[in-house]
Amino acid sequence: MFKKSVVISLCTFFILMVFTSFIKNKTRGIEKNIQKLNKEISVLQKELDNSIIDFVYLSSPEKLEENLNSFGKKKYSSFDHSRFFLSTQEFQKHSSKETLNLKSKNYNDQKNN
Repeated sequence: MFKKSVVISLCTFFILMVFTSFIKNKTRGIEKNIQKLNKEISVLQKELDNSIIDFVYLSSPEKLEENLNSFGKKKYSSFDHSRFFLSTQEFQKHSSKETLNLKSKNYNDQKNN
């Protein structure tokens, strides 16, 4: 009976030891993937930050005017904020309104003539 309990204990120990090493290897692989993805994220975040800085710098009115003057443009005119669209949906909505206005204007002109 003593030998039976020792054998069961040793078998349980070895099974748990193999199971633990298997889980440890799997988690090590997952941790390596996480570190790799974190490095990629940090590189992309740095590129994004640099792009934002470039955009802000290059799109400032002073810089735009300076660039236009260096290209030989004599006159710089700024756009009305209503001409900037934050999404394609806004642009399409605005375009459809203009189209409807032009159609109704042409229709009224034809009707008057």
